[in-house]
Amino acid sequence: MSGVLLATSSVAFEQKVRKAMRGQMDGGITRWENDLLLDNPHAAVKEIMEFAPDAVVLGPNIKLAEALDLAAAFEAFHPEVELILVAEGNNGLFAKAMRAGISDLLPPQVDTAQLKESLDRALDTAVRRRMNVMENLGASGGVTGRGKVITVVAPKGGSGKTTLATNVAVGLAMDPTDRVVIVDLDLQFGDVGDSLQIQGEHTIADLRQVPGGLTRTNLKVFLANRGPNLFALCAPIGPGDADNVTPADVEEVVRLLSSEFDYVVIDTPAGITDATLTAVEFSSEILLVCDLSVASVRGLRKVADVLDRLGITEPKRRFVLNRADSRVGVSPDEAAAVMGMPVSTAIPSTRDLPMSMNQGTPIIEAAPRLAVSRKLMSLVYSLSGKPEPANGLKAAFSRMRSVDEA
Repeated sequence: MSGVLLATSSVAFEQKVRKAMRGQMDGGITRWENDLLLDNPHAAVKEIMEFAPDAVVLGPNIKLAEALDLAAAFEAFHPEVELILVAEGNNGLFAKAMRAGISDLLPPQVDTAQLKESLDRALDTAVRRRMNVMENLGASGGVTGRGKVITVVAPKGGSGKTTLATNVAVGLAMDPTDRVVIVDLDLQFGDVGDSLQIQGEHTIADLRQVPGGLTRTNLKVFLANRGPNLFALCAPIGPGDADNVTPADVEEVVRLLSSEFDYVVIDTPAGITDATLTAVEFSSEILLVCDLSVASVRGLRKVADVLDRLGITEPKRRFVLNRADSRVGVSPDEAAAVMGMPVSTAIPSTRDLPMSMNQGTPIIEAAPRLAVSRKLMSLVYSLSGKPEPANGLKAAFSRMRSVDEA
């Protein structure tokens, strides 16, 4: 970024700003005016961000309603940009300006000393914020944040993939010190939102509409929250919207979320898609899920073979066997032999699991004392690397409840 953008038609005000800054940043001061775009604040933000400003001064000579709409669009999509409003004040203007994300309010008759003080403060704040973001994102361009990325993969629908993903996410969020986000990459038929009884205003398909591109901050606008420390990025509403999400979008989402959250849990569609491969490539751990049917076990073996052929071998793999006590002709030992790896977690059959999914309450919340809940919570503790308490899920659930009541 570079300097200050003045959203105004006033040449006189531009001259005042240049005088206030005493030629220190003549090359970093830009005056912008486009009356046609003021009716479309999102388009205006996109055009303004082409100048990459640290701070934007709104006015003078902009209608107050248009200035506040523009400020709200900046707050939603580019909150890293500092905003200053130049307008005649009234009793309620300051509160409206603050709600819209404006950091300072100046009268049109502001003197150069006060103007310089306001601009210096805005620029200092913007620079500090940008440095903090860069430190968190790292310089390598990969997943450099502190968050662990856990991707759940299954060869067939009905294997229990979404059930596992949602329970793992809820289980991880039972530790109130951790921030967790679950991403629904089943772009055509994802039902993470239904499974958690949340309905976000936005979905992953909306991300490409962000003016100026995604940032760690504006990505949060698209997250639905479930409790104080569990968030979700939901799948598109219609199957046709799946084409709006590219592997590059998935990579950017994973990178940004992993820099902000302690855990990123990713649910994927059945089989292997480009989006799934991208998520797996940037994962810390992969949960490979199947049941004891011959088709499911063989399908999962094929998934593992594809990952091997593509050289995606770095993420730790865990073999999760769903309905592990079912007697359908294949034993857990035989499934492990086909996979060439031991069963990490064997989840027993119970009708309570699909019932809890239909009710939108993961089983570890709905029935924490069941054997299946204890199995799932043991997996959660193993994924987190934290010791499992002697009283297991009861202690974890009590911690979560105490946070909700605080």
